[in-house]
Amino acid sequence: MVLLLLVIPAAAWTSRTAEVQALGNIATLCKFHEMDKGRKIGSWKDLDDVWGKPLDEVYPLVLPTRRYELFSPPVELPLHEKLSMQIVAMTRKPMWETTRKGNMGRTMALKGPGRYVLYREPDGDYRTRWFDESEVQRLWPRTGRALPVPDDEPERPWVTKARTEILWKRIGLVSLVVLLIGWLAGRVIWRRKQAIA
Repeated sequence: MVLLLLVIPAAAWTSRTAEVQALGNIATLCKFHEMDKGRKIGSWKDLDDVWGKPLDEVYPLVLPTRRYELFSPPVELPLHEKLSMQIVAMTRKPMWETTRKGNMGRTMALKGPGRYVLYREPDGDYRTRWFDESEVQRLWPRTGRALPVPDDEPERPWVTKARTEILWKRIGLVSLVVLLIGWLAGRVIWRRKQAIA
């Protein structure tokens, strides 16, 4: 339990992870497919054909066709009374993601759980967005659809690596504080002994 608390998430901005880069490229592929074929994508195979090889081979760390549900046609997600978004794909299950915080964004942190969505703008552009899981749970019932069936893929490797690094840094910091407290306590005890003698 204590170790879990040592790696709690932090509010910050997302770093350029493999996930973010892959989704940006997939958004470009979706736009290209729509311009080239004159229709929205209907399956992951449409994008495999545009790329010339399976997306899971192109992005082996992300495995988009396994980790993301593709919606054809897109799912209309009402955000507010007058604003909605067309969801093209969404992470099948809540995930953690690496992010940067403090010190000019040089400190690694985690955020989540949450999900990425790939959505289509009214002007035809495709973009990605991160939603905290609490926001997904609040908004998704408005679609009238069930959430995607979760995948059984392991945690993203860069998240596991970051979690380990954060844990060791925090253990090191806690150890340093404990040593400092021990040293100060030792000094107090030594001075008391000197005063008595």
